[in-house]
Amino acid sequence: MARRFAHALSLSVLGALVAGSVLAAPANATDPSTVPTAEERLYSAGDVPERLVTGAGFERFARDLDRALDRARTVDEAERAADRLARELWSAAVRRARSGTGGFASDDRPLYWARLAMIRSVRDWRPGFAVPAARRSAIVTAIDEVSRGQRRAPSGRTVLVTGFDPFRLTRDIRQGNPSGAIALALDGTRIDTPEGPVTVVAMTFPVRWRDFGAGMVERAVTPFLRPAPARAVGFTTVSQGRPGKFDLEAINGVWRGGAVDNEAACFRGRAPVAGDAPEWTRSTLPMAAITAAAQGRYPVVRNPEIAYATGANPPTTTACDLPPLPSTTTSAEPPAGGLARQGAGGDYLSNEIGYRVTLVRDRLAAPVPGGHLHTPVLDGLPADRAITESAAYRANLAAIIAQARAVVGVVAQG
Repeated sequence: MARRFAHALSLSVLGALVAGSVLAAPANATDPSTVPTAEERLYSAGDVPERLVTGAGFERFARDLDRALDRARTVDEAERAADRLARELWSAAVRRARSGTGGFASDDRPLYWARLAMIRSVRDWRPGFAVPAARRSAIVTAIDEVSRGQRRAPSGRTVLVTGFDPFRLTRDIRQGNPSGAIALALDGTRIDTPEGPVTVVAMTFPVRWRDFGAGMVERAVTPFLRPAPARAVGFTTVSQGRPGKFDLEAINGVWRGGAVDNEAACFRGRAPVAGDAPEWTRSTLPMAAITAAAQGRYPVVRNPEIAYATGANPPTTTACDLPPLPSTTTSAEPPAGGLARQGAGGDYLSNEIGYRVTLVRDRLAAPVPGGHLHTPVLDGLPADRAITESAAYRANLAAIIAQARAVVGVVAQG
């Protein structure tokens, strides 16, 4: 999801979809917690999402949630049912990915769409008792976070891995995200090290500016980077990058470049980070060891290229389709006073998750290796938009996961 690595959604297409009759929000909606977002309304844009969900056997989660909500006599009961089913959904997606069910090693798409179907159930819930908007929104948030593998407590020796949702869905609604598939394929796996076994804890994150600004990343990862009860031995954030190679991103920047997200939202300016936020943070991944160990179909390279500006930052804006700002590109260290315009990983959410997690590491003085990995673009979908996978798509995903597994194996050595 880097700025020069094919990250941008088509705003004109997304605008047309959101404005269309299939995706329009209810005209008489008065409670904002009952109104689906632009991303949630994509579930109804054709039959592909439902086919992916039913093909994985995940349709039961929204159905079971509907039944639980119908039976609920209090908001607390509804909240408990949603939390339980969200945990079950994540576990089912991990089991499916690790078993190879469905013909290939992992597929993040059924989880993504099943989650949105569950959230739709909560939006549509109309019980015979009052549901405050804040409580309904809290249930939506719980489903969203718990079904991503978030809200878990550290236990034992772990290595932390993060992935992302599918994106660019208005270009091709069939698209998956290899980083999300990596998270599902690796979660719970054991890696033997000279210091003893290490367990992978993986989680995924949305392609939405608002969640990052609200601190979702910090809430999810901070428990794993604190000294107690059990600090992770290392971490790698992962996202989809450019075609044909893995990039180990050397430097992260605090700048958001303005690209549109899965909710048709844009943001250009410094990322809203609590406290005194530096312009740059840096990877501490053992890059030489990784590039030596993670050999495969795709080259694995260290990427130090950044862009910076001097002077003052322009005002923050949420306007879309803005022209690029002037900047200077370099593969050297940013100069003193240089303002971030692009980290090595770009100016989108992939760069930002690398920035945020390495900043948590720095603020906690966690002496662990960590940084961001960009995967190759996952291609191979057939030209026929009615077909959701192919032998090439499966093979490409399997190859990406295999090399990512080797990367995480090196990080787990601490």
